[in-house]
Formats: sequence, C-alpha cells, structure tokens
Amino acid sequence: MSFLFVSANSKAEKIDEVFHYDRVGLKASQQAQKKVEALDDQTLAIVEQYRQVLRDQQLADKYNQLLNKQIEQLEVALTEIESKQAQLRTTRMMLGPLLDEMVESLAQLVQADAPFLLSERQARVAHLKRLLVDASLDEGEKILSVLDAYQVELSYGYTTESWQGRVDGSLVNFVRVGRLGFYYFTPDEKEAAVWQQGWQPLSVDWVEQLKQTADVASGQKLPSLLTLPAINIENK
Repeated sequence: MSFLFVSANSKAEKIDEVFHYDRVGLKASQQAQKKVEALDDQTLAIVEQYRQVLRDQQLADKYNQLLNKQIEQLEVALTEIESKQAQLRTTRMMLGPLLDEMVESLAQLVQADAPFLLSERQARVAHLKRLLVDASLDEGEKILSVLDAYQVELSYGYTTESWQGRVDGSLVNFVRVGRLGFYYFTPDEKEAAVWQQGWQPLSVDWVEQLKQTADVASGQKLPSLLTLPAINIENK
C-alpha cells in the first residue's frame, strides 16, 4: 500500500511540474507576443514616419519647382525691365531736342500764321520754352504741355470765333473762320478787311456776311451756309 501511495504522489508532482512549465511557457509566449506587438507598433510608426517624410519631400520638391519657375520668370522680367530702362534712357536723351524742335516749330507757325489771338498764342509759346528748361518738371509734364499747345493750335483749324480788338488803335470786330479766313469789320459797318500777308480792304458789301458769321461764332445764330470773300491761298 505504501508503494502505491508514493507512486501516486510522484505522478501528481510530475503533473504539477508539467502545468508549471506550461504556465511558464504560456507566460513567456504572452510576453513574446507583447514584444512582437510592440515591435509591430514601432514598425508601423516608423513606416508612417517614412511615408510622412516622403510626402513632405514631394511637397518640398513641388515647392522648389514652383520657386524655380518663379525665379526664372523674375529673371526674364528683370531682363525686360533693364532693356526698357535702356530704351527709356535713350528716349530721354532724344526727347529734349525733340521737344525743343516741336516748340520752335510751333513758334514759327504762330509767326507765319494770320495774327489772330497773337498775344495769347505767343504767350503760350513763351510759357512752353520756360517749361522745357524747368528742372523741377519731369518729361511727362513737359510732353503733355507741348501736346496741349499743339491741340489748341489744331483746334483753330476747325473752329469759328468772333471777338473785339484793335487795328491801328481803332476798335474792330474780328472774325476767324478756321484757318481759311481772318477778317474784321468796324462797329459802324463802314470798313471791312481780310488778312492776306497784311490787311486788305474789302467792300462794305461784305459786312453783312461778316456780321452773320460773327453771330454764328458767338452762338447768337444757328450755323448756316455762309458766303465769305475769296482768299488767295497761295499768298496766304
């Protein structure tokens, strides 16, 4: 009986020992699994970081490409600006003499033209000459002033005016019809004249037509077909 009891105890101890090793093995397996899972998490994190680095690199590459294009465009723009600046410097060098010639041509026109509004037109030319030597003004202002003066002179070619003035100290009524005719008649309607390299007398029969032209010019009458003395354009 004693032998059987010892044998049973021995088997029980072996079973316990097996269970013990199983538990130890299970525990070791669980710990190993936790390490594997931890390694997997680390691996996933590293992979995600790598992907993020790749995305950042791609964005950086695209940004650099865009930046390079912008730099190229800026270089082209700077080259164009430098070219235009060189052209502008050349233009400015030529502009001064050109404006001088334009003002001188205007002065010659006023001198050779019929002497209507002569004081006003001569004053305009003198003003332009002062502007051209004024260092405080830029080229743009000078150009505009010269062009404005030319525009005024051009307007005389298609406008009609009438005003009072004096000829040899006597009061007269002037009539200008574009640049085709410059006349006057006296307030008493006893004298009339036309400018052709000097004042040439007209018959008093023309006074009525000149009066009608003066009324049209001043807005007192509606425009109509008017008959005026012929002018010798070749000698004008």
